[in-house]
Amino acid sequence: MKIFLWKTQLFPHFYPQKTYLLVYLHSPMTKITRDKILNRCFEAICEGGFINLRTDKEIKRLRITKGAFYHYFPGKLDLGYAVIEEILMPMYTAKWASLEEKNSGLAQALHNIIEQEKNNSTELSVKRGDVLANLMVEMSNEDETFRKKLEEVLEAQVKIVQRAILTGKAAGEMKPQIDARSMAYSLLGQLQGCYAIAKTRNSRDVFTLMMNALQRQLKDVLFVGSPAEQAPGSMQRMTA
Repeated sequence: MKIFLWKTQLFPHFYPQKTYLLVYLHSPMTKITRDKILNRCFEAICEGGFINLRTDKEIKRLRITKGAFYHYFPGKLDLGYAVIEEILMPMYTAKWASLEEKNSGLAQALHNIIEQEKNNSTELSVKRGDVLANLMVEMSNEDETFRKKLEEVLEAQVKIVQRAILTGKAAGEMKPQIDARSMAYSLLGQLQGCYAIAKTRNSRDVFTLMMNALQRQLKDVLFVGSPAEQAPGSMQRMTA
């Protein structure tokens, strides 16, 4: 980074005190540096939450200057907004991506997502809990912009699941009396609840038990028959 130090006596009307004005004429910092900051701070948020995030500590870990950090993020909240928009939003919408652009097999796809979430869980992920849910509890009353951005991540998921349920109902795979939006909220809330309780118990086994119960509930309340019975070719296999 090229930094020119202009003595303030060159600008006596604006800078009467004998200080220096830092003028950044050029910065070779790349997107890689910015991504490193985002990813490292996101990891720290997962570990201890946003309020406990110490940006000065993460700057030292990354071995970058404060100037490099503040070049991209004027303040801690700006960093938080970027984490939500650039990491949380794509991460959480990707979780439900297999539901999109499907006209059939929605019940099986939804079952598979819950199964994958359960199987991919680790002692560490359960100990940390669901980062979106953690931030919703921690920050919703702290900063209105933060709350709205978290709400956008939640709403994006609700819309994907809602559309999938509507499509599943039209395909005869999901029960017609179910309100799609309410069910989408319920599913996401229960998934977050599984993480919250398992985090409190510090037990992956508890998480697995609760996820199994969630899958059974979906089968009983939402699905018409079991997802396996709705899979392509299932009738042929059953009558063979």
